Amino acid sequence: MTREELEKKLTAYTETEKRYIREGPDGIADTESREPEELKEGSFLAPGENIGIVRQDRFRPVGTHKHNYIELNYVWSGWCVQTVKGRQIVTRKGDICLMDPQAEHSVGVCGEHDIIVNLLMSRKYFDSGFFSRMSGNGIMSRFLLNAVTKQRNREHFLMFPTSENSRVPGIMEEILLEYYGDDLGRQEVLDSYMIILFTEMLRSFRDVSQTDSSREGISVWEILSYMEKHYRDCTLQETADVFGFHPVYLTTVLKEKTGKSFVEHLQSQRINQARRLLLCTDLTVADIAGEVGYGNVEFFYRKFRQAEGCTPREYRKQHRESPQGA
Repeated sequence: MTREELEKKLTAYTETEKRYIREGPDGIADTESREPEELKEGSFLAPGENIGIVRQDRFRPVGTHKHNYIELNYVWSGWCVQTVKGRQIVTRKGDICLMDPQAEHSVGVCGEHDIIVNLLMSRKYFDSGFFSRMSGNGIMSRFLLNAVTKQRNREHFLMFPTSENSRVPGIMEEILLEYYGDDLGRQEVLDSYMIILFTEMLRSFRDVSQTDSSREGISVWEILSYMEKHYRDCTLQETADVFGFHPVYLTTVLKEKTGKSFVEHLQSQRINQARRLLLCTDLTVADIAGEVGYGNVEFFYRKFRQAEGCTPREYRKQHRESPQGA
């Protein structure tokens, strides 16, 4: 599919839109008088696929509904008004809204030039190691993902400030071209672009987090970035010295801002790096333990089992034999 063909596909009238234009409101079922409809992923996702893409119908409102999959709305052009759990939100060109499963929401009338692209993703898609393949699997990505999860759980949706991100439109275009195309390696390329998209979303979220934290006189992002680079040998005292804080104050701030202490962040980063080495190298478990900062192999085994529910050897065997890989 070419870019010109994609543009035509996105702007062409759907059968529902044609019927609305031909018959008016009376030709379309009244969605507001019914109980909220629950949409199932099987209605939109092809067998064996975990991602579906649907362009939002125009000219008529979409009644209150919910679904058992994760929905990402992208405003290709124009704008749109949605109501989520009674709260009205306005999205404009370039905006991304991530919607919780089971969040009741409705969509206002979209005009001729209001093109809203809905990416529908099964929960399984995120359980298959999607986020573990992002951004080097580091502390900062987990921090942002935790923040996203907490905010989305509270608000049932999350707006990403991507309208000023010049890369997102191109990434979305590539995602759509791959999805509607049939080239070799389509699914693998689509997965890769999805990782790039979510990385850009997280970067936008990070930039807002940095601004908010700098107003309070401390950038948690900088601390986490330092820990990610020096996870093998950094200590609480040494890190506190770098940033000019008392160790107690540093770990208190981390706990308050991220929900995890210094030690918890450090252990998590070491275990994540150990997972990567188990899957991508043939190093022995003892060598991996030393590589990620554990001087005591038994302690490494204990911490790894606490985090993953299995030994390092079991983890390597299970995931190397898995069809999903790692």
